[in-house]
Amino acid sequence: MKTTNILLASIIAFSFFSCETTSENPQDLVAPVIDHADSEDEISPDHGEVFSESMDHIPVGFSVTDPSGVGQIKVNVHANFDGHSHARVLNDFERLAIDDIYAIDASNPDFQFPANSTKVNVNSVATDIFWSGPNSRLSGPVLAGMYDFSISATDVHGNQTSFADASSYITTIHIRTAYAPSITVNNLDDDELLGSHGKALTVTGEIRKPTDDLSAPLAFVWIKLGEEDDDGHDHDHNERVSNEDYVYDKMWGSSQWITDSQGPDLPNDQLIDLETLLTGENAIILPATGEHLDLTIRAEDVNGNTTEKTFHVDMD
Repeated sequence: MKTTNILLASIIAFSFFSCETTSENPQDLVAPVIDHADSEDEISPDHGEVFSESMDHIPVGFSVTDPSGVGQIKVNVHANFDGHSHARVLNDFERLAIDDIYAIDASNPDFQFPANSTKVNVNSVATDIFWSGPNSRLSGPVLAGMYDFSISATDVHGNQTSFADASSYITTIHIRTAYAPSITVNNLDDDELLGSHGKALTVTGEIRKPTDDLSAPLAFVWIKLGEEDDDGHDHDHNERVSNEDYVYDKMWGSSQWITDSQGPDLPNDQLIDLETLLTGENAIILPATGEHLDLTIRAEDVNGNTTEKTFHVDMD
């Protein structure tokens, strides 16, 4: 009986100790939560945000929360227009390549946050990403085009956010400049192109080499018509998929960024009239069914600067 009582007491003591330990140190397997900054309604930059020719930086605004404590935050920006290739730019233009690390002991004081922080709020000019002006991260002019912007985070236990489950934040933004190719469409009706089933789509406008001192001759044009792209990131801007995925898909000139990007010579490297280009065998014939499609026009200059614009097409 004495042995039984001792054993029972040991089991009770062990159970109590285990419960006490578990309650004090619960197992945390949940990654941090990335959301908008306290003073904002959305994460900045927003999904698919376009930075116009007059802008010089990406406003960075977000928050990261974790009840166990935020360990590290990573903000990354890299070129999307090059298809993640190793193509080299043979001029003074620079791709925006950012890898900002926020942590307790971050090398940049602007990226530091207090130890044991359960919420980190990022929303100041000091953490914005400039590509020109006195705070520029570059030594030369930025290469215009699409860039992937992402935020990922880890808590103090090593739990990480993921792109697979969308707990990390990622979007494709577009940096436009005064020296990148200019794309203009003139016959929009409430920001849409109008067309009829089975008929040729009329597109009036132009693709032009700007007059800016840094502008260069046109080298490549890609025009395609397909299903509307809602989120703007999953769509691959740099690989030419099967023509079956597009109602219309044609290229002119040669791109230094896109694989298999060869087409007939551009009609002109300074100015291309869209209505003239999209006639005859190059006419865009709309399908017999459906209501909405997206027309995407992409142009590159010989320096690799890229401009891409998408126009909604309403059919009846």
